[in-house]
Amino acid sequence: MLCLGVVGMAAALQGCTSANYFAKIEGDAKKISIKKSEFTFTDGEKTKERKYVLVKLTQSEFPICLYKHSETEYSALLMYCPHKGCELLAQGDYLVCPCHGSEFTNKGKVLNPPADQDLQQFKTTVDNENIYIQL
Repeated sequence: MLCLGVVGMAAALQGCTSANYFAKIEGDAKKISIKKSEFTFTDGEKTKERKYVLVKLTQSEFPICLYKHSETEYSALLMYCPHKGCELLAQGDYLVCPCHGSEFTNKGKVLNPPADQDLQQFKTTVDNENIYIQL
């Protein structure tokens, strides 16, 4: 029974890892761009919207979580917990620290301690097709 439970749990956890989507980016060390279309995907015959995409930078150990609030409002948050430096996990509309349980809103504000500082944010701007993140 124990073996079956471990196998079942492993399969369930592997299914969770595919929920995060890393967006394709363009740019340089100061400014990157992400196509707005990165927030849409097709599931069968239906088009769906992602709440967020992850952005992996070559110059940073931690990714950025880019949340979509509206067609013109986005928040770009470094997925680094200011409490002890762990990488955060995106959980829909909030981020959580797996090390000590701190939680943050999708705009980077502390929801639950032990963290007592908001997340590092990056300025975002948009045009008709792209979102730009100032690094």
